[in-house]
Amino acid sequence: MASGAVELAPSAWLSWTLPWFLAGCGGGAALLHPAQTLPVGGMTIGAGVSGHFGSGEINSLIDDGRSAAGNPLTTPEAANAYAKGLLTNALVAPGASPWVSARVGILENTEAGLTYTGRSLRLDGRYAFELDEQWTLSLGLGASGMVLTPERRPTQFDPMAEVPNNPEAEFEPSAKGWGADLPVLLGVRLLAGFGDVWFGPRLGFEHLTGSLRLERNDPASSLVDAEGTRLWAGLVAGFSLGIPPLSLRFELTSTYQRLSGTLTPATTNSSLDFDALEASGWTFAPSGAIVGKF
Repeated sequence: MASGAVELAPSAWLSWTLPWFLAGCGGGAALLHPAQTLPVGGMTIGAGVSGHFGSGEINSLIDDGRSAAGNPLTTPEAANAYAKGLLTNALVAPGASPWVSARVGILENTEAGLTYTGRSLRLDGRYAFELDEQWTLSLGLGASGMVLTPERRPTQFDPMAEVPNNPEAEFEPSAKGWGADLPVLLGVRLLAGFGDVWFGPRLGFEHLTGSLRLERNDPASSLVDAEGTRLWAGLVAGFSLGIPPLSLRFELTSTYQRLSGTLTPATTNSSLDFDALEASGWTFAPSGAIVGKF
């Protein structure tokens, strides 16, 4: 899905999905920071891996889309399953991604950060209330931009297929969107400052728009406009251990996802009639990183 057309041979969908995961587009987007903020002028830089894995209805929609992609989309049911699976996959983005982040203390008890996760770039700010010498309450607000552009890869050639794919053909699935989230963290400092534990709720939403092409050989009637929204509420729990200036940080987020979307043929003469996407389910996001403090 994208703001421009996506040309994707259905039989090549599996060959696209795996490279997309390997390219690092998981939708976990971990925080991986304690509730305590940095001192004014202090900075952290970290790198690690953020995962995102679905269950239940969400995985079923994606699996149905994969199954439909392995056959010609000759029926409305197959086209529906394929398009809804593709939209669900773009919204949730299961898989693993790199996590790279930099944070800086800008004012007393105030911190800002920039985080890249392969799927999104997130800019956030937060303010911390020091409850006592150990406990801190942090309120944050983040804004994200999503641009999913895997590298261009040739479709796979299957000599046994009735209508072989064109080995020279290329495709570039992409998606663009934006989102926001609100994390609230309660944290405690342990081991004389060598450890931190944090936990709390995190709410957010994302919105994606774009289009996809169901068939290469029928460009006029197979172009589909797509739009999707993801509302989510999760619980974050993490801990950090280390000896300054380095620390190891781990985090796990359990999130309830509510997905909605529409799929509309771009041309009025199309015979396709897509069902609206309505789905919900849980996802789990384990993450870990090495962080340096300066």
